[in-house]
Amino acid sequence: MSHITGTVQILASPVKFGPDFGPASGPPNTWAVAFPYTPAPSGGTKLLMLHFVGASLSGNNRIEVDLGYGGEKDVFTSADGTEFWTRPINPYALVGGTVKVRYISNGAATGGVQIDRYGRGERHTKDPDNPTPLLDSYSNCDPFLDPAGWVEPDYAKLWFCNTPPNWENVDCVKPPGNIRNQVAPAVGMIVHADFNDVLGFVLSTCSVTLIAPDIVITAGHCLQDPIEDANSGSIIFGYQVNCNGSTPGGYSPKVHKVKEVIAQRFADGTSNDYCLLRLATPVVGITPVAMRNDLPSVGEQVFGIHHPNGAVKKISPIHPAFAAVNGSFASGIGVSLDVSGGSSGSGLFDSSGRIVGVLSAGGACSLSYFPTASIQQDMAAPPPVTRDVMLVFDRSGSMSLPGTSGQPKIHEAAAAASLFVQLVRANTGNRIGLVSFSTAASSPVDNALADVTAAHKAVLVGPSPYTSGIIGTLVASGATAMGQGLNAAYAQLSSGSNPRNILLLTDGLQNVPPMVNPLDASPAGIAISAIGYGTPASLDGDLLTAIANTHRAASGEHGHYVLADTNLKLQKFFALAFGNIFEAGLLMDPEFMLPAGQQAAAPLPFSVCEEEALTVVVGWDHRDTPLRIEVDTPADATIGAGSPGVESAAAPTWTFLRIALPQGGERDGTWNVRVFRPDASGAPRVADSIAVGAGRERDAHYFVNVIATGGAVLRRMPDTRIYYTGDVINPLVGLQYLKGGMPPGAKLTLSVLRPDASVGSLLSRERLGPARVIAADTIPPRQATLQAIEAKTGKPAVGYTAHQFPMFDDIVTTGSPEPAGVFGNKLDGLLTVEGQYSFHVRASYGDGCTTTRELLFTVHVSPGIDPGHSEVSRVELGNRPALRFVPRDRYGNDLGPGAGDRISVSPAIGTTLIGPIRDNGDGSYTVAVSWDADKTSAPGIVIGQPGRGAVVLSPAAGNGAGGGGSDGLPWRWLFWLVLLVAIVLLLIVLIVLTR
Repeated sequence: MSHITGTVQILASPVKFGPDFGPASGPPNTWAVAFPYTPAPSGGTKLLMLHFVGASLSGNNRIEVDLGYGGEKDVFTSADGTEFWTRPINPYALVGGTVKVRYISNGAATGGVQIDRYGRGERHTKDPDNPTPLLDSYSNCDPFLDPAGWVEPDYAKLWFCNTPPNWENVDCVKPPGNIRNQVAPAVGMIVHADFNDVLGFVLSTCSVTLIAPDIVITAGHCLQDPIEDANSGSIIFGYQVNCNGSTPGGYSPKVHKVKEVIAQRFADGTSNDYCLLRLATPVVGITPVAMRNDLPSVGEQVFGIHHPNGAVKKISPIHPAFAAVNGSFASGIGVSLDVSGGSSGSGLFDSSGRIVGVLSAGGACSLSYFPTASIQQDMAAPPPVTRDVMLVFDRSGSMSLPGTSGQPKIHEAAAAASLFVQLVRANTGNRIGLVSFSTAASSPVDNALADVTAAHKAVLVGPSPYTSGIIGTLVASGATAMGQGLNAAYAQLSSGSNPRNILLLTDGLQNVPPMVNPLDASPAGIAISAIGYGTPASLDGDLLTAIANTHRAASGEHGHYVLADTNLKLQKFFALAFGNIFEAGLLMDPEFMLPAGQQAAAPLPFSVCEEEALTVVVGWDHRDTPLRIEVDTPADATIGAGSPGVESAAAPTWTFLRIALPQGGERDGTWNVRVFRPDASGAPRVADSIAVGAGRERDAHYFVNVIATGGAVLRRMPDTRIYYTGDVINPLVGLQYLKGGMPPGAKLTLSVLRPDASVGSLLSRERLGPARVIAADTIPPRQATLQAIEAKTGKPAVGYTAHQFPMFDDIVTTGSPEPAGVFGNKLDGLLTVEGQYSFHVRASYGDGCTTTRELLFTVHVSPGIDPGHSEVSRVELGNRPALRFVPRDRYGNDLGPGAGDRISVSPAIGTTLIGPIRDNGDGSYTVAVSWDADKTSAPGIVIGQPGRGAVVLSPAAGNGAGGGGSDGLPWRWLFWLVLLVAIVLLLIVLIVLTR
């Protein structure tokens, strides 16, 4: 938080005055206080803000505070409630170093108020929690301008593209008609009380722009707690100096109290970062700036106006120059300008003077402004109360194979999908449909998108125990036409006002056109959550990661990809998808084992603080180990399936309870989940028609999901990057209340399951086997070979190691200009082998009452080809010169055989490729070449990978251990030379022996 501009001083003994605290000190109806304050220890006091609590203002009683500018005073009445802050007070105008405050009775003989703290503007160094030298700063937020003269701050340089910064005081723009002079008066600064994890309560600033007589716009991350920040916030216009830094004649800033937050969005799993604030009184004499409703084009001229580090108003760049837009997307406008802490929320303006975005994030030479076009679209969209969801279900031949429970995978998947369907609330406006695919997508779709009702659910999954219906009778056979399935779902989601989602389940790889392009984000406005069932040997993790990351809902939210390698996780992730799509997410999701013969597990505690409802889900791995649940409230009342107002359902491998809160008057506190076998103690504790007593003879592996409705949401922040080995990954997540604002006291940790072996190197050693056909579904050679290895060894081809990391919300980690609900950790050295990395984020938050949220997602990482570790040599291919190359990453891991479609191969300068690339099945590839000796001493090839810079492999470059010379094929000459030497030695031996 590099724009801290003051402290909040808490009084040891509150100052109390009014009729309730003694006789009047002035006229009979006036209690006057000369409030003394402790001057700032260094640099002087720049402003003051008083905080009142316990205000009792019956009748027309009021409080008056002299502000020290323009004869203005703050007047508070009963309409202001019992707690409030004043606007900033000019300390240079105070007589005797005290603030004049009066309690005036008018209509009531009782009442009073207390001053318990005050904000003190002062020069301030950087937040000590941020160690980077580029954040070293010494602010000087001095909106009333010290009579001794204005002093420039020492600015935080983290966001400087130029040194000194390419900005100037607004007064330096002299032509009155210049567009900058037309816009500048509408730019102001908000000052408010904020909370810093290291320093406690402080004063903080951001930049704002007036867009209506009583409305300003800034960044959402500027207000961590919108309600409290608005309560203390004031907007200052006209805070500026002459071009040379001197004080303007007749200087008098305009100060307006913030009345309320109109809308605030940030850290909600989208790119949104904006806040609109309504002022208590309209601004007179300043023309509001119009918000542009479309994106600027790349190359368009723009400029910024802001208050860096709470300093006087600056224009970037120095006029008459403009900056050029270098990227323009709905998620952000890219531009290079010099700014600093406190510039957050400032406007980016086009050459017509319209605001096109507010400063959101970025670094030196790479700022990102959140577009006003996206802000207006987001505010116009209806609240996402209900959803449209299409289930896209893989019924290809590979789904006939046994799953981890021994049942065919399609039966396990149907059970998991039935859990999702039963969890969706009926008769609330939600809509669900189903399309399945094998060699082709079902046509017409299995179940068209329709309102969720009890009857509709029965069509999809049948009556209790929900094992029939359309989903329960799907049959596995045929190829994998994933593209057709998704296209059919897109068509179903082409209309309607609900937010649109797809939940994709697959266990394999697409092998029927049209093939899904992982980089194609169309159609717009649809989020895709993908569940891959199986081991990495059977899944296209690259594709599933990409389509989950690139497809976003109209609100900006995207789905997640998760790898489910067991039947238990498959059910868990369908419940997780329900929580992510329809609710606030997970409170917790642990896994346990109930030993054979044991009737009940130990109670599992969890905390509830502000949730509106709970959905407790339990799933287990085998049909013959049925389980049931009850929930105990903080006061030890028991809630079960038969409790009033509780929804419940049970199937052969899952059950859930949905509990509205408060329940029996109870909400906050520690609740407990009790999991037990249904015939425990011999009493029918839960109505149950599918209990199997023999289940007591088997260990029951199960999970518990507690899904929250209401409260805060934990979402992964947008990330469309394709990851390769050697990359640094920063898994950013946002934690925010659905209605805006960041939860207090948030602490986050991250667990990562990392592959322990390179699939490419494993396949190179094993050599590539043939493709495999299962019920007319073709498994490509690479996956078929991996599956054969797993069948031979009886275990997954790749194991996993667990790693734990803290998560941070500091500026350097997150790229956000202040800690504001976004957390991450720049993990260097984690991505060392290809494969599927599973991320599990756990958050706790609360002030007094602490609760939790959890989030899971999977990222596929591919080998990043490195020329220093790859091999290349010259060979012959069909009597033609050729190059044999072994692509490897920086850690020596092979790309491996069967992966030629994951790279592009093109000729280097002077080289011509003759014919296609041949896969040798051992991790090496061969391509015939010719080359122009006048242009190059040796042939070369260029290896490209999506989203990554190309690399050149050439024997002349000495790549890897296999680099050859430039004089033909030296290994052949070496062979004949060794043979000749051997013959000569043999002749010598024979001659010696015959003597």
